Amino acid sequence: MDDILRRAEEKRQQALAILDELDLATLWSPFGRPVVVGAVRYGLVAARDIDMEVYADEPQIRSGFEVMSKVAAHPGVRQVLFLNELQGPDQGLYWQIQFRDGHGNPWKLDTWLVGHDHPDAHWCERFGDALSRTLTDESRRTILRIKEAACDDKAGLRGIDVYRAVLEGGVTTLTECQTWLRDHPADGMCHWLPGA
Repeated sequence: MDDILRRAEEKRQQALAILDELDLATLWSPFGRPVVVGAVRYGLVAARDIDMEVYADEPQIRSGFEVMSKVAAHPGVRQVLFLNELQGPDQGLYWQIQFRDGHGNPWKLDTWLVGHDHPDAHWCERFGDALSRTLTDESRRTILRIKEAACDDKAGLRGIDVYRAVLEGGVTTLTECQTWLRDHPADGMCHWLPGA
């Protein structure tokens, strides 16, 4: 395995270890079905970000605070942020955890609690399945090179935009990616599926 794929897999394993250490799947399970989404699910980790969605029959604020009251006691947790977006465009409840691992590295964990009837519920799972069928080792390397460059450059690109630019636009560098995305902007929540 070459360096860039190895780095991504090491970060993915670190992310999964943090999820286990915080016991997030177990803590969320009484309130819904927790699912790891985003780069950790896809094996395309460059930034130290972990994304989860929890699908519930009826999202409740108190459910998330019950989870976070236990999570916040962990010595690695530095901050917990909550946003109520049930009436907003995201139609969900959001918690962000700022965490430092045993080596002092900062991680950001984002969790959305949404209803099974949310317009985008389970979309990330469908996207992940489509992406897994489409990725090759070479496209993985290209995506990771761009994502690593974007982290260093503070470019603030969303992962899905990089995936779309590489797999649909054939870009190979951060500059090409930024140019392609200017010419092919995503409108809000991107519902592009690779190979579709």
